[in-house]
Amino acid sequence: MGSFNVWVQDSLTKVFKDSAKPEDAVREVAINAARNEYEAVQIVVRPFEDIDTFRVCATGLRHESNDYMIAKIYLRFVGYVPVKRNTPDSPPEELVRKAPDLFPDPLLEEETVKLRKDENQPIWLTVYIPKDAPAGNYYGELLLEGFGEEAVKIYLKVHDVTLPSKRALKLSNFLSPYNISRFHNARLWSEEYWAILKAYAQNMAEHRQSSIITPILELTRIYRGNGRLEFDFQLLDRWINLFREAGVIGIIEGGYLAGRPPRTVEGWWTVQEFLSASYRVLNKDGGLAYVQEPVKVSSPIFEEFISQFMPALQNHLEDIGLLDNYLQHIADEPIDRNAESYKLIVNLVRKYAPKIRIIEASTCKQLVDYINVLVPLLDDYDRNMNFYEERKKKGNGVWFYICLAPTGRYPNRFIDYSLVKVRILHWINFKYGLEGYLHWGYNYWTEKPFEDVENEPHHPFSLPPGDAFIVYPGKSGPLDSIRFEALRDGVEDYEMLKMLVEEKGLDEAIGLCSTAVKNITEYVRTSREFLSIRLKLISELESIG
Repeated sequence: MGSFNVWVQDSLTKVFKDSAKPEDAVREVAINAARNEYEAVQIVVRPFEDIDTFRVCATGLRHESNDYMIAKIYLRFVGYVPVKRNTPDSPPEELVRKAPDLFPDPLLEEETVKLRKDENQPIWLTVYIPKDAPAGNYYGELLLEGFGEEAVKIYLKVHDVTLPSKRALKLSNFLSPYNISRFHNARLWSEEYWAILKAYAQNMAEHRQSSIITPILELTRIYRGNGRLEFDFQLLDRWINLFREAGVIGIIEGGYLAGRPPRTVEGWWTVQEFLSASYRVLNKDGGLAYVQEPVKVSSPIFEEFISQFMPALQNHLEDIGLLDNYLQHIADEPIDRNAESYKLIVNLVRKYAPKIRIIEASTCKQLVDYINVLVPLLDDYDRNMNFYEERKKKGNGVWFYICLAPTGRYPNRFIDYSLVKVRILHWINFKYGLEGYLHWGYNYWTEKPFEDVENEPHHPFSLPPGDAFIVYPGKSGPLDSIRFEALRDGVEDYEMLKMLVEEKGLDEAIGLCSTAVKNITEYVRTSREFLSIRLKLISELESIG
């Protein structure tokens, strides 16, 4: 007998430090994958005694012909974070475990870890299958090194299916440029900052993100001219080019032009008039002329700015050929109470930049004629499906978003929810023809991201665990979470469902999708059942060839 108990677990099961070994657990890794996709599995190690230095390594996966090897194998230890309280309004059966407890989430960058007697340590093994990989069977080994060495066999079947590189799903997780600056101690927009930002852009691209929120006012150098403002978009262009070169290709989302005063729980619902976003105005020599503080959007000061900035932005986007890729946010989550204020801003934008389209996360029905791309909460779409389907016919794009809500039977990506709930989100995208997905929290970390997963600093109330972020800050870039891995798997599933439409028609693809998603609150709940449906999807695509 070796130094530890070892078993293989699928990538949709959260393994806690004290999770029991399943009765049907196996010790050999078996992965089914298409080309140009990432696929993961967990190897769980439970030592019989403390081990101070434990490491893992893997051989390449060699094709049965012996003529090709897959080398892109990523091994990361699963870390744990404390969840102090469960997501509100979530029955016990919708949670993976009752809080407080340590929950698995971050994928660590350490090469070695300490193992404690009788405590599980999952290892997250991810394989990327290149586009040119021959279909067939591949073989390799995972080596576990503690007190002695043990090996786990790896079997990979590459199916004769190739995932397209072009993104069909519009995917947006909001990035905080300031948190990157703060956690990596890099001055905003310095060369050091741009180098770190590139690592975040690459991480987004690797997870098939295709849209990037863009702080347009911060990225525009605004100068005081002779009675008029002048605009320099060089930093904006650098931002756009960095993300596009990294592979985040699709939509550029312009950041908010207005918002509420500093948030309170009550104020969010009572504010009637939005305030303009602040911006800095420079003298021609680069020195600060003044800071334009927020004013009511009904103020002539706001219209004077919009009348100059928006036409300049529209012309610049046309000049660089990206106007069709641009969507403008106005003010976050408008509601009936401030709808008239929102309409005022949109009317100004359309007056001075009529070619720019508007996108917004909102459930306010009276604004639908003022927004080109509607992004309702998932539960609002569920309750008002006929309304949004009619809006599609009238020319609106329709995405969906999740944040603090919905909870309970609805899918969401909280740390105390199952990974099936994360992955199923994009099967919902496919089944209901929702062309995009938006979430506000890519990296809105607390002061101590590995210790506090519930209180985003600017919020006056605790958030559901993990709502504010889906990556963690690493030494020189982001650390993935197992939730972000599941999200990417769901996007890859979406892309394969789209492929099935092209090959066998919409009815066939919707029929298969419906075996996983009956409706938005009724969907498969176990990883075994879900993964069997996914394998059927791959097999359907393979049979076409």
